Amino acid sequence: MVRYFYAWTPLVIVATVVLLSLPWLGLIAVMIVALAAMAALAWAIVSVPYLLVQAISRGWQHASPRTAAAAPARRQSAPPVFGKGHVV
Repeated sequence: MVRYFYAWTPLVIVATVVLLSLPWLGLIAVMIVALAAMAALAWAIVSVPYLLVQAISRGWQHASPRTAAAAPARRQSAPPVFGKGHVV
């Protein structure tokens, strides 16, 4: 009796190779992979323009002239002064 799950690994690998070597099962596997690739491509075609429009509109919202004119000028502070022998 097999006690550990990894003892079934050679059987699973051999069964997978045998099943996929049958022409019609291999064709089904190729069709499933092709369908998944087409779904990923369709998702990319739909989502990339949407994300691009979101990024552009977000950039336009943050680049309004009112926010640049209303922001006060910042002063630069002097660098900190350390005691003698301090290594920066």
